[in-house]
This record gives sequence, structure tokens and C-alpha cells, in this order.
Amino acid sequence: MIAYKFLRAGAVGPFSDFRWPVSADGRPGPWVAAGDPALCRRGVHACRVPDLPWWLATELWAVELAGPVATYAHKVSAPRGRLVRRIERWSPDVRREYVQTCAWRARDRALEALGRASGGAATERLAACATLEAVLDVSRPLADAVPAARVSLTMAADGALAALRDMPAMGAYVAAHAAGRIDGREGLAAERSWQGDWLRQRLELEDAR
Repeated sequence: MIAYKFLRAGAVGPFSDFRWPVSADGRPGPWVAAGDPALCRRGVHACRVPDLPWWLATELWAVELAGPVATYAHKVSAPRGRLVRRIERWSPDVRREYVQTCAWRARDRALEALGRASGGAATERLAACATLEAVLDVSRPLADAVPAARVSLTMAADGALAALRDMPAMGAYVAAHAAGRIDGREGLAAERSWQGDWLRQRLELEDAR
């Protein structure tokens, strides 16, 4: 099975600290054996495209899995795996584009919350923000001024801060929960689905196969 795996710089596992062997000639790396899958304990864990927003990190790799593949809510796992190729399109510029897009979507959810709270002038102030710096500066004071939209406005500020600090995983998380604040669990799930589709299209990814 071909799936995807996010790693820290240098092909290092973000949770295991395992440094994955990488071939020097562009061919797939050597196989790594990790034992029969046990959620978050054993096995080579990887992602299908819809799973990617939960596991963002510096590098993205296509990974080949071998053996019986276990399927979990937001990941898959197998006894063995090897890195096939790095997805070079997941570059610093694209990571910034992604987290900035998530931040603006969190801002838009705050606008929805203000609309429901009859925010009036507050809605106009937030809608007029042309930069994420402005979103950050405006959202926090408005959160105190419009209690009915406080949580959504705080999330808008957190999303802007995540983008300004180049933290894609945090930005995606905030955007998802900002959607959930407005539309419940269905809204959160829809936002995560949108994030996965953005990555699929922008990185030209194929579904796990």
C-alpha cells in the first residue's frame, strides 16, 4: 500500500524520534520493521490523504506499507514500511500558504459568529482587516467587547498568530475547531475534509492505494 507520512527535518519521526533510512540515489529506502500494528504503540504509521491535516510536519513522504494494514480513525498502520519519495511540493512557501489560508478561514468563522451576535460595527472592523497582523490586533479586543462571539474571535486571533509564527498544524487545528464552534461536529469534520482536499490539489497527491 502506498500512503503518506509526515516527518521532521532529516526524515525523523515526530513522535518516535526514529531517523528513517533514505536512499541516496532516489530509489525507495530500505524496509523498516516495526511489528504488528497496535495503535500509537507499534507498527509503521502513515496517512491517507484525508488524514494529513491531523499530522502536519516539516517533510512529507510517500511511504510503502507491507503486511496487513490496520485502519484507524485518522491513520493506517502496517508491520513494515519504507520511504518511497519525498513530496517536494510540501515546501516552506506552500506550508505558509496553507496556514495563512486556514487563518483566514478562522477569521471568516468569527465573522459568522459576529453576524449571529448582531455585531454591527465589530463585524465591519474585522471584515476590513487586510492582513493577519490586523486580524490579530482587532480580534482580541473585540472578544472582550462582544461576549456572544468571544470564543470565535479568540480562535480568529489564535489562527492569525499560528500563521504569523508559521505553525501549520496549529493553524489547521484552530480553523477546524472554529468551524466546529459555528456548525458543531459536522462543521469540524467538513473543515478537516476541506483541508485534506486543499492538500490533495495543491500537492497533486493521489489517494492511498
